[in-house]
This record gives sequence, structure tokens and C-alpha cells, in this order.
Amino acid sequence: MPYNMIFSEFPELETERLLLRKLTEEDSEALYKIMSKEEVMVYYGMYALVEEEQAQIMINNLNCGFESSKSIRWALELKEESTLIGTCGYHNWNKGYARSEMGYELSPDYWGKGYMTEALEAILCYGFNYMELNRVEALVYPENSASKRLLEGLGFMEEGILREYAYFRDVYQDLVMFSLIREK
Repeated sequence: MPYNMIFSEFPELETERLLLRKLTEEDSEALYKIMSKEEVMVYYGMYALVEEEQAQIMINNLNCGFESSKSIRWALELKEESTLIGTCGYHNWNKGYARSEMGYELSPDYWGKGYMTEALEAILCYGFNYMELNRVEALVYPENSASKRLLEGLGFMEEGILREYAYFRDVYQDLVMFSLIREK
């Protein structure tokens, strides 16, 4: 599929329990509730949100990334309840090198139930089959053992520590590089 066809329309993905869809303004309250929790944001690379307007700005920015074919971020909606429980997607997409970074967050109310594994399996399939990715990367704080387990369970390999790779929360942070290569 040619790159310009990939993002002509926002792709909805469906799993057994989740609908992965475009974020909308109506999601701002639910997204704020998730991203205002310190336990969610401690490994996100920014401080917890302090007002709902920040969630609205974030939704707008994420959707602008999609419209410019640079990134894509799906809302994770629990089908049974029509409830936003988190987001996941691709950013820093380098089409020429057929690689992208993957990011995600989930409400603590839904941790440990396999929802993020389910969502990431769906977007990995989309990334390899429709975005024509060869490599998917994920950068993880060294102390984020839950995220490391999640990625390893999906087949990602740890490549090593990138020392003082990013400046988050007013300090240079080490990050661990994980990657998954398309099966040939």
C-alpha cells in the first residue's frame, strides 16, 4: 500500500475486547483522568496533567500528527462499556527507513488484564502490514519493569541503554531501547 494511502482515513482496529479508534474532543475528560495520575505519567516522559484543557490540546496534537502522516495514536475503548482506558500508537515514523517508535499508556484500573497486549498486537499487525514497517522501537525507562515484560512478551528484544537519551521532567534520562523486526 503506498504511503499516501495509509493515512487517508483513520483506521479503526478491533480486537476481542477493544475498539481502537481516533481520539475525539469527547475523550478529553477520560484522557485527563488517566494522564493526571502520577503512576501513569511517571514513565511517560512528562508531568501529570493538571487541567482538562491539557488533554484537549494533547488530542489535537495527536490528531494533527495523523493528518500530517507523521504519527498515529489510537484511543483504546473497552467495547463492553464504551470506556476510554488508554491510548497507543506510533510516532517518529521514518518512512525512508521503514521504522517507527511505539508508545502507550493505560489507566491503572485496567493494568494486569492483558488489554495493552491485545491492543499492541493489533497495531503491530497494522504497522507491519499497512505502514510497511520493518522495525518498531520502544523506549522504556530502565526501572519500568512492567513495560519491559509487556514488550518482551510481544517478542521485542532489548538492545541496550541509551545514556541520558532524553530530557524529561527536568533531568536527562537513560532509556532502554527495545525493538521488534518484521518477520521475513
